[in-house]
Amino acid sequence: MGNRNWPDLSLLYAPEREVFVTSAGPVTGHAFLRAAHRLAENLPDQPVVPVCADVFLFSLLFAATLIKGQYVLLSSDRSSLRLDELAQQHNAVCITLDGDPEASQLPAGGKVLQSEVPLSDDPPLSGHRDFNPVIDARRLVAVVFTSGSTGQPVGHEKYWGGLVTRSVTARVLLDPETGPASLVGTVPPYHMYGFETLVLQALNTRVKTIAGADHYPADWVARLEKASAPRILVTTPLQLRGLVKSGLMVPAVRRIVSASAPLPEKLAEEAERFLKTEVTEIYGSTETGSVAIRRTLSGPYWNWYRDIGLQTLADGRVELSAPGALNHVLADFIETGEAGTFKLLGRVTDLLKLGGKRGSLAALNAVLNSLPGVEDGAFLPPDMSGADPQARMQAFVVAPTVAAETLLQALRPLIDPVFLPRRLVAVAALPRNAVGKLTLRALRELAAAQNAEEEIGTFTVPNDHPCLAGHFPGQPVVPGVLLLEAACALLNEPGFDCDMVKFLHPVLPEQPVVFSMRQAGESLRLTGRCLGNVVLRAVLRARPVEG
Repeated sequence: MGNRNWPDLSLLYAPEREVFVTSAGPVTGHAFLRAAHRLAENLPDQPVVPVCADVFLFSLLFAATLIKGQYVLLSSDRSSLRLDELAQQHNAVCITLDGDPEASQLPAGGKVLQSEVPLSDDPPLSGHRDFNPVIDARRLVAVVFTSGSTGQPVGHEKYWGGLVTRSVTARVLLDPETGPASLVGTVPPYHMYGFETLVLQALNTRVKTIAGADHYPADWVARLEKASAPRILVTTPLQLRGLVKSGLMVPAVRRIVSASAPLPEKLAEEAERFLKTEVTEIYGSTETGSVAIRRTLSGPYWNWYRDIGLQTLADGRVELSAPGALNHVLADFIETGEAGTFKLLGRVTDLLKLGGKRGSLAALNAVLNSLPGVEDGAFLPPDMSGADPQARMQAFVVAPTVAAETLLQALRPLIDPVFLPRRLVAVAALPRNAVGKLTLRALRELAAAQNAEEEIGTFTVPNDHPCLAGHFPGQPVVPGVLLLEAACALLNEPGFDCDMVKFLHPVLPEQPVVFSMRQAGESLRLTGRCLGNVVLRAVLRARPVEG
């Protein structure tokens, strides 16, 4: 990295300040360092895979790991198998702290450690020169893996000097007031987005992070209520939509920061109106951290952070250089504007080639998500490795109030027929990870699970069907037994005995029910879906043929 004037390279900037607020109260930098030193004494001399979801406990384990002279491995895939795989590959150890909500994910062979955080502001080690150690700018402190949204996760090495520099650069944008901000995040600390905003900002700048439960909008509001103004909410489009829909009373928020997925303008408008604040997005990558920001409703142009360098390559892609980060070729095509601005044109990996036509995956997803009634949706491109000339797009949609077939018909005039899926699969939720990303692997697993089912037909009860007379007068509901009989008739096979049936959601006249089945040993598992809801599940067994 060469010689240069680095910012403060201490483990913790200004330790006399409040760094975190937990359920037990504020934690000063002195108390934080004291707890980190104690924890470091119990760490093995190996790299650490933190199995922590609580931002405070994660930060404490990260600081203790640095004091120990080691580094952390961060992955968005939180399966025990993946965490154990990381540990095996890097001769590392998976560690969680007692009381962390992610402790159940700890693989066999991992360690559970205790952490005691004194709230005293007078730690006995404060006079020791290594109490708040200055860390070499060139020291490896983390390997952060990409989410794998477009393929296999890739690890990127992070060095202390670069992380500190990026933190200081981003602070003026994440902390726009004259006084230090309080950061409340709905994103996990082990993803690069949460790591740089909630962990590194608290360690390397004047801001503090508010820790606590983060599963539901009520949890986020409770943490905002514990935070002092100005409050900054760090979130994702998916979680922001949940907060807006909750209708909860939210304390004054100075700014919303969103990332990990494109933020629809309609949602940004609703959020600004509901929360009476400005909604911004940050642009970046695992390789660089955040490098640009924009207010969503101010137009398509983004503003680079200061000291960003750009070089256009022969293929039209752009190589970016930023203080404290390695040069990186952007995964997006951009159009440069005036005064340090740019517009995103689309991802390099976004280009689809199918049936002699070209298209954009992001554009297809945008059209799908713009349809009335769609809460979430995504296209899955075909796996072309088999060179199947009949390969077709697949698409999944969360739309509880609209039939998937209705949405498919609405989609037909809006996209090229070659990209139209054979059917839209209605699901209760897309398998997004903790920061709202859809990985290619998760989508393919969803497709495999859905494709294991065979659609056998659709059944609709008209308004004048005799079964409706006297059945819930004024609000007729289709009898469940009629649905079961219709499904069995659609199987077009000899009779069945019903081992189990559940009617999970009411079906009204004129509402189409789509039935699908899959073989499970000697049984058939039958599913009926209506307007995005599973309305019937049954297990059927073929009657023995009498000889």
